[in-house]
Amino acid sequence: MGEIFPLGAFWPDLVGERFVWLALASALAGLVRGFAGFGAAMIFLPLAGVVVAPAVAVPLLFVADNLATLHITLPAFRRCTWSEILPLAAGATVTIPLGVLLLVSVDPEAMRWAISLLILAAVGLLASGWRLQRALSPAGTAAVGAVTGFAGGAASLYGPPMILFWLGGQSAAAQVRVNILAVFGLLSVVAGITQWLNGLLTLQVLREALFLLPVYLLGITLGARLFGRANEAQYRWVALALCALVALAGLPLWQML
Repeated sequence: MGEIFPLGAFWPDLVGERFVWLALASALAGLVRGFAGFGAAMIFLPLAGVVVAPAVAVPLLFVADNLATLHITLPAFRRCTWSEILPLAAGATVTIPLGVLLLVSVDPEAMRWAISLLILAAVGLLASGWRLQRALSPAGTAAVGAVTGFAGGAASLYGPPMILFWLGGQSAAAQVRVNILAVFGLLSVVAGITQWLNGLLTLQVLREALFLLPVYLLGITLGARLFGRANEAQYRWVALALCALVALAGLPLWQML
């Protein structure tokens, strides 16, 4: 008689090199997410891209991240800057489906190049000390949201456009972190629906994301504690340095050598 509940079909290989690599990427991504409020995709996608395609890595991170950050996202809605959040979220809502369409139709190696180079460009601009001289209008904020949605739908890179926007202004690190958490919470609804409609949120992805969740959550918890001990300059430079290093490590160039 066959098994009533086929455990072998449900549990993924928890000792294989692929899963161990994804677990390591999850822990590092969670650490940065907990510390900075952003950057999980910058860490996870280049590393995960070594063993899985972007069309798998993106929904894996989406599921794990939303489950792990619910406890810090909901309080952020009470402290965020809604005058900036709403137009940014509106602009992103329009372009997230376009980004997901790119995700499911572009060659995985080309996507890895694009992801890593986009991260490096964002880090370079932030590290240069560039700042906005005045606050953007609602239309300008919505345009930032449109770029955010496209990058997020294509590669879960919601962070870089928003970081350029808020760290380029005069907001304190704590307010930047709260705003990012709130936007991620709003956009996750749109991103989840879009990924599901495009066939990315498969049962296999959901299962594996649940097994990655504990290590991702552990990273977030440690990162949040580190944030409580950091000053403004440390917040900025630690986040940028980590993002730059992982983007360099994720370049397909190294596999060609």
